[in-house]
Amino acid sequence: MKRIFLDIETLPPQSCGHETCNGLDPCPDEEYRKLSLKAEQGRVLCIGLIVEQNGVVMQQGVLGRDRCTLRFHLDEAKTLRGLWRQFEGFDVRRDLVIGHNLFDFDLLFLLKRSVIHQVKPPVQLSFARYRSQPVFDTMREWEKWAYARISLNDLARALNLKSSKGELNGSKVYDAFMRGHHVPIADYCLKDVQLTREIFYKMQFEQCEYVSVAKAS
Repeated sequence: MKRIFLDIETLPPQSCGHETCNGLDPCPDEEYRKLSLKAEQGRVLCIGLIVEQNGVVMQQGVLGRDRCTLRFHLDEAKTLRGLWRQFEGFDVRRDLVIGHNLFDFDLLFLLKRSVIHQVKPPVQLSFARYRSQPVFDTMREWEKWAYARISLNDLARALNLKSSKGELNGSKVYDAFMRGHHVPIADYCLKDVQLTREIFYKMQFEQCEYVSVAKAS
């Protein structure tokens, strides 16, 4: 059985369109910043991944950056191709893709951007609600599909798990990127994936093998 844990970080469009912006400093326009949440205009910056096979961690890391410099390359199609390679041989009857708020954000964003860039996934992932196969959304499963929504941080706190949030959080990724803080963003993204994995195992009443961020590539 394969389990793919993922989390994404996104950016608004490359240009904000304001004459006063120089493209080097963060744009202060809040409406422009919010476009990072819309797949039709925003961009995938990176994808944090942990891939398990039969309970053994086979791979973990962050897609979307150069291996030598560890800086984000912003080739979105390349990042998406790297993601979907992990899904080759994925069996929707047995395997799982796992994340927090996958249905309404991460996975939906990735699929829309894949269509835009014409990067075809090797598997058809159902978005049928009220089920946990092949997509296991920890937020939806915790709330049992009620209208309530719980953040990853609040769910971690409820389960006595250490938060992945530090000085950096999702709302600060754009500013951190514009300041060239690529490694901290990648580390933060991977910590979110690791926390999601810990939450999943708690929800399954299973022991979770700890995997250090230092192993990321």
